[in-house]
Amino acid sequence: MLYYCKTEEGNFGDDLNPWLWSRLAPEVTNEQDPVLFVGIGTLLSQTVPADLVKVVFGAGCGYKRPPELDRKWIFYGVRGPLTAAKLRIDPAFALGDPAILVRRVGLPARKKRYPVSFMPHHKSMLQADWEALCKQANMHCIDPRHEVDRVLVEIQQTEILLAEAMHGAIVADALRVPWIPVRMYSQFMEFKWRDWTQSIQVPFKLTNVAPIFTRELTLQRALVHAWKKGWAKTGLGKDKWHRLPLRTSSDREISNSLRSLERLARDSNSCLSADKTIYEVETKLSARLSDLREAWQRRQFTPFASPNG
Repeated sequence: MLYYCKTEEGNFGDDLNPWLWSRLAPEVTNEQDPVLFVGIGTLLSQTVPADLVKVVFGAGCGYKRPPELDRKWIFYGVRGPLTAAKLRIDPAFALGDPAILVRRVGLPARKKRYPVSFMPHHKSMLQADWEALCKQANMHCIDPRHEVDRVLVEIQQTEILLAEAMHGAIVADALRVPWIPVRMYSQFMEFKWRDWTQSIQVPFKLTNVAPIFTRELTLQRALVHAWKKGWAKTGLGKDKWHRLPLRTSSDREISNSLRSLERLARDSNSCLSADKTIYEVETKLSARLSDLREAWQRRQFTPFASPNG
């Protein structure tokens, strides 16, 4: 049974799970199967059901405390070396993010249509009208809440992708579309980006752009944000609280941020893993998935790493 984050409005990275595994490993998608398949996503935490067997293939740590490992955790790979270190398992199991395996689906080639696209985090789409803002900045907006097939086509049609959504960058890299990481809002998590980029041997070069807020805040929410920002300034709060909104952005602030995005696409060096590297990561992931599928069908799982590493 697939174990992944399901959001009501949709999110490309999470929604890749049923899309990809129904094509590459359909046996793990059976909802009646009591064994959990933990694939794409920042999923490894203490919230995963403790009483069930969990087969991990490429998931990462990040949002919450890592789980306490026992014999019900079966590892075939994790997202990257930072996740392996947090779990205290052998770094050899830092295979890379399994979303890279979109390369194995056989997507048709697409003609380039968008010189520059921006793909916000799915929660960022709630902060501002990014469809309209991207038009102002002469770029295309890829909405991560749209269906997987549509997002894949739009990534393929893009020449350079500005990405706040990490799985937009992961799939862009897999499909050989240059990408640039952008942090705008508080939900951006640097740890998981570094985890993935280290797995593909790409230096992590992050650009901060001031966030844009065009949605009205309630007074109560504005007060809570003010309290959190105050604590962040003292060093006692979370760093991401610095980027919480107190009010809607002014026309000047909006213009400045959009110009920053335009300059970033025009002047910055984009990222792309080496052809040899992405092929090697894809090959290792595919081989390990074959091992997993065989073990899944036989119900004979052998842990690739002990709980203590």
